[in-house]
Amino acid sequence: MKDFYLWCDFIERDFLEEGFQTLLKKGQIAGATSNPAIFAKALESKAYQAQITELKNAKMGAKDIYEHLVIADIKRCAEILLPFWEKNKATGYISLEIDPFLADNVGASVAEARALFGRIGMPNAMIKVPATQAGLETMEHLAKDKNIPLNATLVFDPKRAGDCALALKKAPMGVVSIFVSRLDTLANRLLQDKNNRLSQSTQATLLNQFGIANALECYHSVQGVGASRVYPLFASVGTKDPSLPKDYYLQALKLEHSITTAPLEALKAYHETPSAPTTSIKHIKETMQDLGLDLEKTRPNSGYNPGRHSLLLPGLKAFEDAFSKLLKALT
Repeated sequence: MKDFYLWCDFIERDFLEEGFQTLLKKGQIAGATSNPAIFAKALESKAYQAQITELKNAKMGAKDIYEHLVIADIKRCAEILLPFWEKNKATGYISLEIDPFLADNVGASVAEARALFGRIGMPNAMIKVPATQAGLETMEHLAKDKNIPLNATLVFDPKRAGDCALALKKAPMGVVSIFVSRLDTLANRLLQDKNNRLSQSTQATLLNQFGIANALECYHSVQGVGASRVYPLFASVGTKDPSLPKDYYLQALKLEHSITTAPLEALKAYHETPSAPTTSIKHIKETMQDLGLDLEKTRPNSGYNPGRHSLLLPGLKAFEDAFSKLLKALT
């Protein structure tokens, strides 16, 4: 597939020196992503404990300890990926998210993004910004610097996807992270709530379809901006439904000029035991509305798709919770 890339949605110190480089050598990935939840889990491993103790004894604050550890890992990952970036500027990135508690503060977000990028000191470090309204302004400011690769994260809505692509247009490289499986979790719940009116065959046909259909809408919104250095990036592609193959979303969203970042088990399935790509249902949005399964009505009108856009806030809250847990552990 032309101009299609897989990234790894995981980072951990020991993994960077072993499994990560193996995946790169096999040509199975071409970049990586991280988020507060990933680092919260990673920092529980033995690889960090001695250094955490040392930094605590030096009376460093929790956020300073976090940044010290994380920046070292991001820098190391960027060093490993640099040869890929040098050959193809659409690949070889590792992303780091700004403090999620700054999501609605443009000035503080811009300052933190610039500081993190400067401390990492690598041209292929990508700074992630949540796609809130303030986040759009943050991206526009950072894109004007023309040296910081940017990742607009927590995107659920086609209009917001297009707005993010516009905000990233001047960046040296930008990705719009379109979250997929969380839409299916919401849609599946609505389908099951209508269990008494829908036949089992109709339910089976519609389950786990809306996430893909919505992702395709978002993809076309990003492409419609016409920015060659901005890529749709499909995220949240780990399957929540145990009946699905682990690479379900990877197979369904293998598109030109796109990136998918995936957890390790999904990457393993994709490369070792690939499943058949699913056939998406045309006009599924209208079909679901006809059945009374309208995701547009789950939130008051905000100028964006209400049902889908409302997932941004709980998504951001999940990152805030992970970040708080992480900082508490470092206190």
